Amino acid sequence: MIGSLAPEGALQRAMRQLDTHTFSLDAASRGRYMAAIVRLSRLLKREGVAIVHAHCFDPTFVGLMAARMAGVGFVFTRHHSDHNIRLGKRWHTRIDAWCARRADHVIAVSEATRRIMVEVEGAPVEKITVVHNGMEPLRTPTAEAVDAVRRELGLGDEKVLLMIGRLHEEKGHRYLFYALPAIRARAGRVRVLIAGEGPHRAEVEADAVRAGVRDAVEFLGRRNDIPELIAASDVVVMPSLAESFGFAALEAMSLGRPVVAAATGGIPEVVTDEKTGLLVRPKDAAALGEGVVRVLEDSGLRRRLGEAGRGSASVFTFERMMRGYEDVYERYITEQTK
Repeated sequence: MIGSLAPEGALQRAMRQLDTHTFSLDAASRGRYMAAIVRLSRLLKREGVAIVHAHCFDPTFVGLMAARMAGVGFVFTRHHSDHNIRLGKRWHTRIDAWCARRADHVIAVSEATRRIMVEVEGAPVEKITVVHNGMEPLRTPTAEAVDAVRRELGLGDEKVLLMIGRLHEEKGHRYLFYALPAIRARAGRVRVLIAGEGPHRAEVEADAVRAGVRDAVEFLGRRNDIPELIAASDVVVMPSLAESFGFAALEAMSLGRPVVAAATGGIPEVVTDEKTGLLVRPKDAAALGEGVVRVLEDSGLRRRLGEAGRGSASVFTFERMMRGYEDVYERYITEQTK
């Protein structure tokens, strides 16, 4: 069964099309979490569920409480790394640690995430298994579709840098903006495409203005043509301050585009420096700019990184991730039957 903490929506409709049992706990706010815990506990007992697997902060807390009330196994996947710690969210960090210690098992999406859980939160090392995220291969866009996107965005012969992800301070947009004057001075005309929406859009746009590069930055909002945008770009940039895994890098690599990224969180587990991309110091605009210029100026390097990245990305499959999840389930069930 696949369900949501939030009221019924797109997830439920998609699951019904796949003839998969789905449910909603109809909790539109945290004030409704107690009712959601009771409702989920009853559902677990009624359906004879053996294991609850939760994802993300709020569903993990609700799922753990309900699983304990129902007397069933509980596993969760930790999708963030040091986000709450870095922002000083002490109660979030304490709840993260409390859930990790009381779960039957935890799946970390990267070794970096596992280290934070063990070294900072005090989670038992034997309870944590690293299962890297996986994804279905991105469709290869047609040349016609890429040309259509280029025409839509008015792209000519300038160099194109692409950032994909939420408009949030942890994505480090400002460091690309601060690096851009030096990049333009050496590489000539450059356009920056920002694909995504998020809670900090106004602040991110203000950062572009403060850096004096707003004329070169295009905020595209949420897009459904990410493969075309990647194919239309020269470099995908990830100047993140915190990143548990690095899906955007994986997407770029899967289509043979070079990546320049901050060596933070789980990114070095996805991008191998000088082989499948370039890694630079986090919060270092000068180093980021130098990496971007290297890739823009060296066509041989671009080609080599892109080809190696495509091969590396093929390892991070959805099927491999699911096998990792199933191994955790089977270990738990085996332990319970001893």
